[in-house]
Amino acid sequence: MKRLLAAVLLVALAACDDDKAGAPDELTIIVQADRKEVEQLEKSVREREEALQKDKSQLDQRIADLAKGLKAAADAEQRRRLEEELRQSQALEGQLGVRVTALQAQKIEVEAKKRAVDADLQRAAQSALDVRGAAVASREAKVAEREAQLASHERDLAQRFKDVALREKAVAAFERQGPPPEYRDRRAVPKAAMVEEKHKRLLGELDARGILVSDLPAEDQPLNAEIFAARRQRDFARAMDLLNDLVKAVARLRVDQRFVEAKITRLQGARGTAKLSDIQRGEIEKLLKDVTSAFSDGRYEQANKGLNRIAVILDAGSASG
Repeated sequence: MKRLLAAVLLVALAACDDDKAGAPDELTIIVQADRKEVEQLEKSVREREEALQKDKSQLDQRIADLAKGLKAAADAEQRRRLEEELRQSQALEGQLGVRVTALQAQKIEVEAKKRAVDADLQRAAQSALDVRGAAVASREAKVAEREAQLASHERDLAQRFKDVALREKAVAAFERQGPPPEYRDRRAVPKAAMVEEKHKRLLGELDARGILVSDLPAEDQPLNAEIFAARRQRDFARAMDLLNDLVKAVARLRVDQRFVEAKITRLQGARGTAKLSDIQRGEIEKLLKDVTSAFSDGRYEQANKGLNRIAVILDAGSASG
């Protein structure tokens, strides 16, 4: 079939180019047209077969009637007419048999064509599936490639954000240090007594609230030591800046459930490494009971004070060890 060969060529071209994915559909259309043609032939043969069967039935009945009439014919003329009509009917019967034989042969041919068309239709459908599958696989590969590129871009962005955060942190630390003493306005530099007084008040507040330096966020814990260092170096401007930062850090702290839980976790770790005497262990056990009771009752400040006493014992144990 020339049309089928042309359609197969279209499928081959479509396999080479995703943009020509319509070729399998065209092949299917062609094969379906062939199938429709075969179905029309099949219908025509069926109608002719029914007509022949009807004609044969009528002819058989006519021959039977003529045979009966011939037996009952009274005169020679009537008998002659009946015999002539019977011969004609028998001749028609022979012709009808030839037509039936030809029709049977045509039926066989139509059935063969139908099977061939069905096979072509299956091949066309499979070709369409193969081409579409290849197109889908190609698209999926492109999507995977784009996703990989996107993931790479996201990693690059994350690294850039991390670098920016580090730079911002460094800039903030630099700004917190302030300019060197020789570049500062001496009239704006705080006096030593002012810095000392403010530092003393802040330490008193920490003690009153039961907040240890280790309770501060990790990034704020060095502030107190840096304040002492700046005071020793008589860099009171920087000491005041550091004091202001520490004041803000302390103001953000709340002695609540989360605060106490975090402190218990830290002290448990320190307890595991400290070398304690039996007396110290006993004191800690007693204090832990009091802390647990206060914590359960929601008296977090009381629990925090007990934890501070435990911290003192642990520090003493670490120092003696």
